[in-house]
Amino acid sequence: MATTLGYLLSYSIREDIDRQIEEQLRSQSALAVAYVESGGKGRSFDEVADELGRLLNVRVTVIAYDGRVLGDSSLNVAEISMVENHSARPEVREAMQRGTGVAIRYSASVRMEFIYVARRANDYVLRLATPLSAVDALVSELMVRLAVAVLIAAGMTLIFGYLIRGLISSPLHKMAVAARKLAAGDLQHRLPISGEEEIAALGNSLNTMAENLSARMQELSEGKQRLELIVGAMSEGVMVLDSAGRIALTNRSVRDVLETDRDLVGKTPLEVLRRPEIDNVVRNVLAGGPAEMVELMTSSGRILQANVAPVANAWRVVDAVVIVFHDLTNIRRTERMRRDFVANVSHEFKTPLTSIRGYAETLLSGALDYRKTATDFVRTIERNAEHLEALVSDLLTLARIEAELPATKETVDIKLIVDEQISCRRSVLAARGIRVLGECESAKIQADRGRLSMAISNLIDNAIMYNKPGGEIRITGRRENGAFQLDIFDTGEGIAAEELKRIFERFYRVDKARSRESGGTGLGLSIVKHAIESQGGTVSVSSKLGSGSTFTLRVPV
Repeated sequence: MATTLGYLLSYSIREDIDRQIEEQLRSQSALAVAYVESGGKGRSFDEVADELGRLLNVRVTVIAYDGRVLGDSSLNVAEISMVENHSARPEVREAMQRGTGVAIRYSASVRMEFIYVARRANDYVLRLATPLSAVDALVSELMVRLAVAVLIAAGMTLIFGYLIRGLISSPLHKMAVAARKLAAGDLQHRLPISGEEEIAALGNSLNTMAENLSARMQELSEGKQRLELIVGAMSEGVMVLDSAGRIALTNRSVRDVLETDRDLVGKTPLEVLRRPEIDNVVRNVLAGGPAEMVELMTSSGRILQANVAPVANAWRVVDAVVIVFHDLTNIRRTERMRRDFVANVSHEFKTPLTSIRGYAETLLSGALDYRKTATDFVRTIERNAEHLEALVSDLLTLARIEAELPATKETVDIKLIVDEQISCRRSVLAARGIRVLGECESAKIQADRGRLSMAISNLIDNAIMYNKPGGEIRITGRRENGAFQLDIFDTGEGIAAEELKRIFERFYRVDKARSRESGGTGLGLSIVKHAIESQGGTVSVSSKLGSGSTFTLRVPV
């Protein structure tokens, strides 16, 4: 920059000096022509040129119109004759054409750069010239002085800049470094307070801002953690979608509800659930629609209710959506069981009641006059009434167990309960020719005696009812892995594999005709299941067609 400025300055100075010399030579050339015309008569042109050269301190040359040099203040007579013709000189040509000519060029005769001014007279051209070496020396000296001045100015600038840096720039630099740290998230960093009053005030302001931001970030962080804990503790699955409809946040329950262990963040509900209806609802809510509810069924058969609600920002523009998933599987199963229960109860009551009503109407229509027929009809009515009584009794028993009343536990000997149940059925066992083999060890356990007796009683009744004549019942019991396991095996026809998973349902019968003939209500195994599970135990069955069945009770010791 300084070099360019120096070059431009030297060029401008040189141009200005050349212009001044040119103007001076123009004036001197006019005076010189006048002098030659008035006082040069009778003398040679060379003598006149020498005299003018001394007076004006310039080089004077007299040139004929044909270009011959007639006199020159810098050359003697002998040298003049050897000078080449000057008709081609640019300043001479211009003077011949316009009266005055100017040129700056190198002179081969004296080996120096000159500025020439030529003026046309009556029969000759008078040319004045002055060398530019003095001008070059002056410009060089000015450039040297300028360079020295620039160096001095640069040095002073550096010194002044260093002082300014120490007073202003250094604190500002430290503030810039500290500001970058604050911008990067290091809100604990504080700026040094130094320098001028304004800079110190700026530092104080930035420190105050950092403290406020740190406090606000702490509040936001605590609020976010609290929100995440609340959402994470919810049993319902919660899913938050951004404005593009992609999952931004979920809680742990979502994975349990959707039965997945994948990372759901960044995906859409359509990619996760594969159900277009949820995607359509999300789009409608994001477009500004009201909250909606949609019911879905997962691939595993779980029924979910998804409540989709919009989340608006401060400008009331919907930029997020919250989906809350409720697992309705158990509710729907309970509703279905209730409907089935009502239907089954109605059916179970309708059959004996229809029979009772039919036989009663027949008796009232005249069958009472026939003693034998009337007696058979009354016995049938009695049998159906007993069936209804057993049905009501079993329903009440099941209702009491399902009321979730706590089991009344006491110390009981399970072998004594088994022996009691077998003893009270000796006549039935003898009539059907069924043998009972017992290998149950004596064990004292903590259990609800009434519920345990009820469960064992129902299982022994089933083992007798569904056994073949002359069959066998084997009852074994033993302690195993912190529980007492009781197995009741019969040699009946067994149960098909597809029936096993349903036999503990209410009113479910494997052989419906035989069950009704024997007076079964279809609630026995359901009562067994609830009676054992209410004490923290389990009941299971293993069976195969043609090979009998084994029911297993496990009760905590």
